[in-house]
Amino acid sequence: MHRCGPRLLLLLAGCAFGAVGQVGAPVSPAAAVEPGYVPTMTFDVASVRESKPNTDGWFTVGGDFTPHSSMVRLQNNSLMNLVMWAYPVEAHQIEGIPRTMGRSTFNIEAKADPATDEKLAKLDEKQQRLEQTHMMQVLLEERFKLKAHWETRDAPTYDLVVAKRGKLESTGASPSAQELSNFGARGVPPLYQEGSSMRGFEYIAHGATSQDIAKMLTGQFGHPVADKTGLTGRYNFDLKTYQTRASDRKDEETNPWPPLETAIQDQLGLKLVTSHGPVQVLVIDHIELPTEN
Repeated sequence: MHRCGPRLLLLLAGCAFGAVGQVGAPVSPAAAVEPGYVPTMTFDVASVRESKPNTDGWFTVGGDFTPHSSMVRLQNNSLMNLVMWAYPVEAHQIEGIPRTMGRSTFNIEAKADPATDEKLAKLDEKQQRLEQTHMMQVLLEERFKLKAHWETRDAPTYDLVVAKRGKLESTGASPSAQELSNFGARGVPPLYQEGSSMRGFEYIAHGATSQDIAKMLTGQFGHPVADKTGLTGRYNFDLKTYQTRASDRKDEETNPWPPLETAIQDQLGLKLVTSHGPVQVLVIDHIELPTEN
């Protein structure tokens, strides 16, 4: 179970349907991954319902596309998470979601017609992901009235560097049977997070690169992290952490797990150095809570 929080990574995993059509959307930087390819696919039907947490405040956040298809099911995702699905950026690159909407969460189930699924299954993985994010962009524009534009700004960043060589090793346990079962056909990702803000989070790696680590730290520290380690291996580890920075912890804190900034240095031999540079920001000009159907 996961308690909803600002640093929750999107690595996991009754319907009434309404039509979703084609509209324009600001081009995502992800399009540069597949130059010359223009995604056009959209959902044929979609259900969008606001979700409510349990009375004790706990609820599961997750969901994903069914592999090689247009079917998506998202559970208890915030507006921030939904925009991150549609435009593959980190939370710190999104600006303008009204505070009054920040706590709203949604369950979404959507799919295209069989002919679209057949076309999608013939595309390579990068093209499939571009189509799936385009589908989410169109859904947000139609159902949430999203209007947005991109800006490039000079902003604080971090460089990830080696603090002590030999700490990060290409050893460790292979994915367990439980992990293989949990992730199913999607496969176990090279680096994922599990836990809660109450207990702490584990960052579990099976063959993660230094670029994977930098991307994870980008999400957790809220600023872009550039991989300047020069490391070329794939690494396995299990970081057990509580809070992100040492300054986040209270003086009376008794949780034995260290903050993330300490764990990466003590256990992985890596550290973050402050820097600055150009950052693309998706500015939300307009967004509304949707009507349910």
